[in-house]
Amino acid sequence: MIDYNDTVYNAKTPAEELGYYERIAGHYEEKLRGINYLGSELCFKALKEFEEKTGIIVPRDGKCIDVGAGTGMSGEELRRAGFTGVVDALEPSDNMYSIAEQKGIYSNRYSDMLSPDKETSVAANWYDFVISCGVFNNRSATSGCFPEVVRFAKKGGILAVVMNNDYWEGYFDIVIKSLEEEKVIQVKYLESVDGYCDDKAARILFLYKL
Repeated sequence: MIDYNDTVYNAKTPAEELGYYERIAGHYEEKLRGINYLGSELCFKALKEFEEKTGIIVPRDGKCIDVGAGTGMSGEELRRAGFTGVVDALEPSDNMYSIAEQKGIYSNRYSDMLSPDKETSVAANWYDFVISCGVFNNRSATSGCFPEVVRFAKKGGILAVVMNNDYWEGYFDIVIKSLEEEKVIQVKYLESVDGYCDDKAARILFLYKL
């Protein structure tokens, strides 16, 4: 039986959050359905809008990395959206990734946890498309980790981020503004939309790596 009181919001540290995902991996997707989570779907709906508005087309045969790949839900949306190239995964939870691996989506897995003061083993300036849905927060993958994810994208690459809107103001907005001022990225698409999960809104960004 699923305990809906056992939530990631109870985690206070990155280690506790990783432990949560290890513990609930087997019924993770069912839990998300129970809270009407639509982060991945919102991302690919926004991708179409981003491409139509900007004229920038993310190559479907390029190299992608799914940051916080979990059980592969965003990876499944990638494939449904026509992405045929290499899709790698950054996912520290062994139990979550063991489920994702069975879906045959990913070419390589990196098991690092994001940290604001330590690089992961992911190559720099390598990916055409970097995607992250429902990963960034104020517990583990904090705003201080975001420059590391930007490092993954090649010059001219696109980063797509969907997060709980609660973590935007006073956290990620500051980091994004700083990276823009440093001419590391350009914000090409920025929206707040309802329907992220239950009563939560999503903040959706598409960023261009300079």
